[in-house]
Amino acid sequence: MSLEVIEISDKHRDLLQRLAELIPDLDPDAPQSLQRIFGLGLIALTLQITNKARAQEQDELVAELGDLAREMVEAEGSDPE
Repeated sequence: MSLEVIEISDKHRDLLQRLAELIPDLDPDAPQSLQRIFGLGLIALTLQITNKARAQEQDELVAELGDLAREMVEAEGSDPE
């Protein structure tokens, strides 16, 4: 499946609608908002895996994931427009 076409379940759509009520600049129908949410989800998943790797003393993996997460956060902060 192409990343450009992702089906969203009814439960996820409901969650997006509720978040849009709470976050003024979130538009669940705008690709930019969905991309932002996807990016933040990747960051959260990376942090979760990093914590697990740290607990298992996988220092090399922790460093690699930390670098990737840092790059993603920096990319989120930059505005290409």
